[in-house]
Amino acid sequence: MLRLTLRSLRANATRLLLSSLAIVLGVGFVTGTLIFSDGLTAATEERAGLLDRFVDVELTRDFDVPPGVAGAPDIDGAILPTGLVDAVRQVDGVAAAEGTFSSFGIGLLGPDDQSIPGMNGMVTVPADPRLAGLPLAAGRLPQRPGETVLDARTADRRDIAVGDQIRVAAADRQPQPLQVVGLVDVAGTGVDSGGALLGMVDADARRLIGRTDLDRVLVVAEPGVGQAELAQRLRTAVGGYVVTRTGAQLRADALDHTVGNGEQFTRLLLAFAAIAVFVAGFVIANTFTILLAQRTRETALLRLVGATRAQLFRAGIVEAAAVGLIGAVWGLLLGVVAAAGLRQLYAELGAGTPSGTVVSLRTVAVALICGVGVTVGAALLPAWRGTAVPPVAALTDAALTVARPVGRLRLGTGLLLIAVGVLGLVVAARLEDLLVVVAGGILTFLGLVLASPLIVPAVTRGLGRLTGWAAGPTARLAVANAVRNPRRAAATAMALVIGIGLVTSFAVGAHSVKRAVEREVDTRIGTGFVVQSDLDPVPPELIDRLRDLPELGVVFADAEVYGAPGGFDVAAAHPDLLAKAELTVVDGDVRELGPGRVIVNEATGYAVGDRIRLEPDPADAADPADQVRPVGQARDAVVVAVLADPPGGDQPVPATVLAVEEDVTAAYPGVDTWLVQLDPATGVDDQAAREAVESIVVSYPFVTFVDRAAYAESRTSTVDTVLQFVLALLALAILISLLGLANTLTLSVVERTRENALLRAVGLTRGQLRRMLATEAVLTAVSGTACGIAIGVAGALSALAVLNNAEDGIFALQVPWAQLGVIVAGAAVAALVASVLPARRALRQPVVTSLAAE
Repeated sequence: MLRLTLRSLRANATRLLLSSLAIVLGVGFVTGTLIFSDGLTAATEERAGLLDRFVDVELTRDFDVPPGVAGAPDIDGAILPTGLVDAVRQVDGVAAAEGTFSSFGIGLLGPDDQSIPGMNGMVTVPADPRLAGLPLAAGRLPQRPGETVLDARTADRRDIAVGDQIRVAAADRQPQPLQVVGLVDVAGTGVDSGGALLGMVDADARRLIGRTDLDRVLVVAEPGVGQAELAQRLRTAVGGYVVTRTGAQLRADALDHTVGNGEQFTRLLLAFAAIAVFVAGFVIANTFTILLAQRTRETALLRLVGATRAQLFRAGIVEAAAVGLIGAVWGLLLGVVAAAGLRQLYAELGAGTPSGTVVSLRTVAVALICGVGVTVGAALLPAWRGTAVPPVAALTDAALTVARPVGRLRLGTGLLLIAVGVLGLVVAARLEDLLVVVAGGILTFLGLVLASPLIVPAVTRGLGRLTGWAAGPTARLAVANAVRNPRRAAATAMALVIGIGLVTSFAVGAHSVKRAVEREVDTRIGTGFVVQSDLDPVPPELIDRLRDLPELGVVFADAEVYGAPGGFDVAAAHPDLLAKAELTVVDGDVRELGPGRVIVNEATGYAVGDRIRLEPDPADAADPADQVRPVGQARDAVVVAVLADPPGGDQPVPATVLAVEEDVTAAYPGVDTWLVQLDPATGVDDQAAREAVESIVVSYPFVTFVDRAAYAESRTSTVDTVLQFVLALLALAILISLLGLANTLTLSVVERTRENALLRAVGLTRGQLRRMLATEAVLTAVSGTACGIAIGVAGALSALAVLNNAEDGIFALQVPWAQLGVIVAGAAVAALVASVLPARRALRQPVVTSLAAE
């Protein structure tokens, strides 16, 4: 039986090719993720504690210790006082000690005076070389004020070299120039946030951000003094308000943190890899079902000469194991290539730790278990069913074997699961739990799998009627072939459903979120241009300069005060812009907004005609001599309009008062402005207004000037990026399902060799045969795509309903018909391509030879 099985495997090698390719792709994705993860972990272990490799003990503030206890400084003052460093240096066993601090949100201008956006950070570089752990890639570390080092990744991206001058700024301080004297490689270290990193001497760092305290104190021990021993001495000497960590603990904690970030990315990849392998299992099960059905006469002959069901079952499992083993080996090789792509993707996401290729025994074992296990598991049921062939079947024509009917229990269970799953999707919004959405989607999919022999043929027939009207008898033959075996048609279509369903769900969700953001922009932004700050509030002097431009008709500083006295938020509003906004007015007229007149929402409880008082914070008036900002003056106003609260959501709607800018700034003169809306003056075209604004904004490097469309795009760009990332990962699952479609069609052509030859003999042309097979493929693909789209839209609708409860009903279902049309068209085109080789096979043999085929 073993020799016979191996001969059968060689004879059917071509038919098993696409199935093994599905395993290769699935295993390649899994092993590529594991190879990437192992390489990332190895690199992280090497680099995580690189900055603190010279540190024997680190001291940080223990915030559990109240101020004034055990010598702890005031909680509102120093984190660690600078005087602590001198005290540490006096402790026996300390060879060197130095205080450091860091900060993020630093503004950075390149040599070309262009802003470098991102989560830019700054660290102080210890003056003592025994503690200077920044790893140099070029140049040297800073030694005096006016010098800095820059991370090599940013330098490479922005073409910054040693010797160039850059400018940095923080808070509301003016940018200060610094010369780049070195480049440091900090990728994968504890200070790698994905943005630029600067290292500078203590004096420049304090001048940059105004710090007078320290984040931590770094200590080097004298020779012969252990880290744990020195840490205990330091705790005893400096008081109980510090936490000490030895160098070994410091590097272990850094490793846990950095590896944890990489593991999250790895788990995400493995989730999508599991989807691809799951789809591959569908393809394999369908392939073995067809192959074993086609070998009915051969199986019956073996039974006739004495082979038992157990022997035939083992032979089928050996065949599946061989296919899985071959797929696993090639998948492992593909995984090495995939790992390189994943490393590049991880780097593009801004967290690219340099890593190599690490193929561990675990990865090899997973490849074998995944390849062989999934293949054998998928083939178990078809192999057992294939052995249930009586010896008398050797006298029948296997090609005419009627498909086994689907049991009522299976169909009933499937329909019940669909009903329960849909119910879960409906009630998920009330339960406010996304896990219920996931559970409902899974139950619906499982029900669809069980009931698919009933549902898919019905969908295919419906589509076939439309096709039949356009294409005539050829299409009707295609429909009959597509639904001839409901189990086979359903299995082929279901392989597409999971991939298409997830793609649809993410696409609908992303489109709905984008439209919600765009609606929010439409409501908030009523002008053609926007000035916003990348780092700090828009400077007041810039707003004043914009108001002086004759090319501008509207210069509106968008300011808001949260938690004002009276229990409401106060926001500045412009009458002309409110008239353009899509607002639901309960009473009054928003056009009456002006000095001394305000608009409120229903949550305030005020009505039109009521009087309201805008009062400054009493703390601002407590001691005017201590206030940096001027003290506001209370303003009395009358309510002229009431706006409806947003629908939906269980969260309380904040009470909001809209007032003109002069009233807001009078009552709250210290309010920050992060966004300024601009419109050209009457008779001034957009280009002239743009040039006038740019001539002023160029002097403020951390301020961005964009038009309304660019502002909206910046708000939705993250959604587009995430969607593209998800679609790229799901593309493999869809590709595998399409390979399954091509495989099914190829095996069906082999099964219908004599039938197709008979059709040609009675007048079916070569072109008609090609169209028949192409139509059959397209109908199957579009049926699966339609089911996937249906379940995807339902899942997205349920998830949006859950999110609406948390976000005040801002999301509405927005179906991207164009994108869904592209998905359907893509599936149809892929099916057409998949039908080419089966059609060539059907037409390759002469009609007479095909009529004589077994």
